[in-house]
Amino acid sequence: MLLDLNEDESMLRNGLQQFAEGSLRPKIKGFADQHKFPTELMKEFLALGFMGTAYDPNFGGSGLGTRGAAIVAEQLARIEPGFAAIYLCSSAPMTTIARYGSDEIKKKWLEPLCRGEMIASFGVTEPSGGSDVASVKMRAVEDGDSFVLSGSKVFSTNAGTPLHGVTTFVAVTDPDLGPRGLSTFVVPVGTPGFTVGKPGRKIGWRIADSVELFLDSCRIPKANMIGNRGDGLKQILTTLSIGRILVAATALGLARKAVGLAKSYGGGRQVGGVPVFNHQGLTFPLADSLTNIHAAELMIRNASCLADADRPFRLETCMTKLFATEMAGQAADIALQVHGGYGAFEEYDVSSLLGEARVLRILEGTSEIQRLVIARELTT
Repeated sequence: MLLDLNEDESMLRNGLQQFAEGSLRPKIKGFADQHKFPTELMKEFLALGFMGTAYDPNFGGSGLGTRGAAIVAEQLARIEPGFAAIYLCSSAPMTTIARYGSDEIKKKWLEPLCRGEMIASFGVTEPSGGSDVASVKMRAVEDGDSFVLSGSKVFSTNAGTPLHGVTTFVAVTDPDLGPRGLSTFVVPVGTPGFTVGKPGRKIGWRIADSVELFLDSCRIPKANMIGNRGDGLKQILTTLSIGRILVAATALGLARKAVGLAKSYGGGRQVGGVPVFNHQGLTFPLADSLTNIHAAELMIRNASCLADADRPFRLETCMTKLFATEMAGQAADIALQVHGGYGAFEEYDVSSLLGEARVLRILEGTSEIQRLVIARELTT
């Protein structure tokens, strides 16, 4: 498979590189060190229109699909994985709206998100749910021309930040139907009964706030339901599958950053008067990382093409996410090893990469969940 970008994709990558090198690289480290959301940098990013890369031009997007979105995630992660996290966590609710929302909902919510007027968050995981996305307890009770939502979600990235405008929530509308009784809703910030917890400090995604969300008898119009009643689980599984591609692309960018840092530092380091790269104990693992980076890029491109062609792609996204996130951790580990003791000091960019990579193995389904889905192919 050729990895050549088409003209639009090349223009996208060039624009991202200009933003990344001109604004992101010089300014982002201070925010990451302080675990602080980079409001002004994100405003600059949003103003450039990158948030709408994947979506329909009729609703403010650029129409470059999942392939384009993967380019965005990778290029951002090559500088700061947490910035890519803000992007992909806003993309998830946008994907749900874009794929399943009515034109009215798209006009009202997708369009301003694509234009960069705000960012979104995803309300799926619950304190007792973890990887079991079907075990939702949040309730949505029909009442006249409204639904009244009550419950909580955890690990919602972007919520509570100055740019947060809307969250999509999955809730139980028909408890007797089990997983077929879930539906998805748009809930804007400022709706009475919608409150946000305080962000915690994470080992990765340090600039991307992740919080608990609370809905206490939160009343929203019926028109805020995304798609059909009872389609919530299907919608979320598809959104998570696309999200896995973007997590994999983030891992790819992180791995490229790790190998770049290792090459830059290791090229000038000597141990016992011998260049460190004369030792195969370091160069062979880096050779493996370069090989894995190439394989991950091929897998991401393949999964993206399948998603954009509306062909079955869930299995491929599981394999892609599993492979890319595992190999990113390996690349981060050997890059730190090349730095020796200095790799443990926060002054060196490489010191944060292990934590950043480790988080990616949990997001959008843990490595164990990916293996579970893949292993089912053995019995079908």
